[in-house]
Amino acid sequence: MRFHIILTAALALVGPAAAQEHAPHAGTWTYGGATGPERWSELDPANAACAVGQQESPVDLKGAITADLGALDIDWSPLPAAARDTGHAIQQDAPPGSTMAVGGQTYRLLQFHIHQPAEHLLDGRRFPLEIHFVHAGPDGVLGVLGVFAEVGAASAPLEAVIDSLGATAAGPALDPNGFLPTGRDFFRYEGSLTTPPCSETVDWVLLSDPITVSQAQVDTFERLHPGNTRPVQPLHRRFLLRSQH
Repeated sequence: MRFHIILTAALALVGPAAAQEHAPHAGTWTYGGATGPERWSELDPANAACAVGQQESPVDLKGAITADLGALDIDWSPLPAAARDTGHAIQQDAPPGSTMAVGGQTYRLLQFHIHQPAEHLLDGRRFPLEIHFVHAGPDGVLGVLGVFAEVGAASAPLEAVIDSLGATAAGPALDPNGFLPTGRDFFRYEGSLTTPPCSETVDWVLLSDPITVSQAQVDTFERLHPGNTRPVQPLHRRFLLRSQH
């Protein structure tokens, strides 16, 4: 039942779907111009939520309620580096066996992909990159873990992704755990896909601490897919929760 139970418990303490995030897309859409985010809902009736949804993503992670959200357990296995260009992002598919568990729900890792710049804001701040690890839950809901990246030391797993692009065979093993920061503080909220059809079927988990990537790595994604970022959406009546430190 997603994390409604967690929300209820958290508010008592503080007071008063299986597809990939980039599922088959209806119609031709882009991140700008006549087929950009402001027009997604007009491209196909299935995209209506892009305009009228009340639980859309991304959002600005600000004003969160601190709550006991339990542990975030990530159990990811290494996978062969074999990134591909979906036409909207650089994506690495994951074989079965890797999972994420949070709030009493376990999700199976399907893929991860990169947005440049980040889609979510962290209290108004936009990071150069955001990596989305897309997981499927048993009830068809998606669990997406978002990781921010700021400029600093280069990321070895990100370099493996870059090196594998266009290769005719899978590259050496890539450990996705290398994309995780040391800290495990996180935000949670109920949201949507950030691409058409904008279905409101996503349990979002976003780590508050960023990892580092080099400026050269940021530049690579800026050349490949500049601005593959949906504008920030209103939070409306949703609760944004943050794990206790």
